[in-house]
Amino acid sequence: MQRKKITVVEDDQHIRDIIDILLTSEGYEVTLCASAGEFQESLRHLLPDLFILDMMLPDGNGIDLCKELRTDIATVSIPILVMSANVHALKALECGANLFLQKPFDIQIFVQNVKELL
Repeated sequence: MQRKKITVVEDDQHIRDIIDILLTSEGYEVTLCASAGEFQESLRHLLPDLFILDMMLPDGNGIDLCKELRTDIATVSIPILVMSANVHALKALECGANLFLQKPFDIQIFVQNVKELL
C-alpha cells in the first residue's frame, strides 16, 4: 500500500520538526516547506494527499495559498488543514480550508484530524 503524502508549510523550525516526527511516525510521507516560495516550488514536483498550512509565513500567508489551491484544478479536491496561533478560523474556512486548528494544539487531536482528512 502506498503511503499518503502530506505537504506541511510552517515557518517555525521547532513546530515543523515536531509535525515531521509525528506524521512520519504515523507512516506518512512528509514534505516540509518553510515559506510560501518553497511551497510553490514543491508543487512542481509533488501533489500530496493533504496540505497543512500555517497562516503566518515570512513571504506570504496560508489564506492566500489556500485560495490558490482551491482555484487550481489539480489541487481543488485535496484536503487542507490551516493552523495558526491567532484565531482566524473564519478566514481559514472562508478560503476553502477543510479544517482550522489553533496553535498550540494537542498532538493527539492533530494526528486524529489528519487521519480524518485523509
